[in-house]
Amino acid sequence: MRNLTYTGVLDRLLFTAIVVGILLVGFSAFRYMDASKKLSVNTAAQIHEAGGEVELESKAQAQGLMAADIERRRLVTEQYNMMVIGGVGLALLALGWLGYDIMRGRRRKEDSTEAEPTNTVQSPG
Repeated sequence: MRNLTYTGVLDRLLFTAIVVGILLVGFSAFRYMDASKKLSVNTAAQIHEAGGEVELESKAQAQGLMAADIERRRLVTEQYNMMVIGGVGLALLALGWLGYDIMRGRRRKEDSTEAEPTNTVQSPG
């Protein structure tokens, strides 16, 4: 009976790991795509991708480009962080799935050993 209690708790923990893993992967994918979309319209990112230099005509233009570069760096950092969070989510998903598969295999093995008839010979008398 005690083993069934631990099995039930372990099943819930493994299921929770799977669900949390899926949620983390979804969240990180959404945020990564959002950051990519914002980077595609960022002027500093466009200049950085082209590898070009810009002739600045005024102090206001320089400040605007500096603000765009700060935003670009923040978005790139967010992309890296979302890749890490997505990796953690995939690891949780994999561990939960593997643990659940192992538990299911053990249950099948236990059920098959309990269902096998025992060949015992009883002595008369």
